[in-house]
Amino acid sequence: MKKVSKMTLIQTMRTQFKALDPDTSLDVAAKEMALSGQCLLPVCIGSRLVGSLLLQDLVFDCFSDQGPGLDEARARDRTVADVMKRDPLSCGMETSLEDVRSLIFSRRQPAVCVTSSEGDLVGMIDAFEVVDSLSVPQSFSGPEPDEVHQIRGDT
Repeated sequence: MKKVSKMTLIQTMRTQFKALDPDTSLDVAAKEMALSGQCLLPVCIGSRLVGSLLLQDLVFDCFSDQGPGLDEARARDRTVADVMKRDPLSCGMETSLEDVRSLIFSRRQPAVCVTSSEGDLVGMIDAFEVVDSLSVPQSFSGPEPDEVHQIRGDT
């Protein structure tokens, strides 16, 4: 019988994360992404989720196919709005962790933005956090060592 996690999305999601403004330049966005350690950054106007910026989109846009290295002029001149996905992967706070896992794997996204019913960004959860939350801790298997019985005094 499969055990199901009792953790909920609200208990598991992060509420402290970096979000970007659509007018942020791509060079600043790249620095923010590197500092945050996140592969996906939500894009918001105020608290309203309007898009998401994925690492691979940033890399493909900012690195020239003409040679190695960052195209610094392009990264300075273009903004997050030029590159962001305008239909960010998101779910409501009531979504089950199993459904979040399905979303992440079916859409091949590293994370999901969690929104209120009004569309405001309230949290984020990544694939690793979902898998950890759904994993049932493994119990010790096999006979207990003699030392355990001696310490308990039941030898």
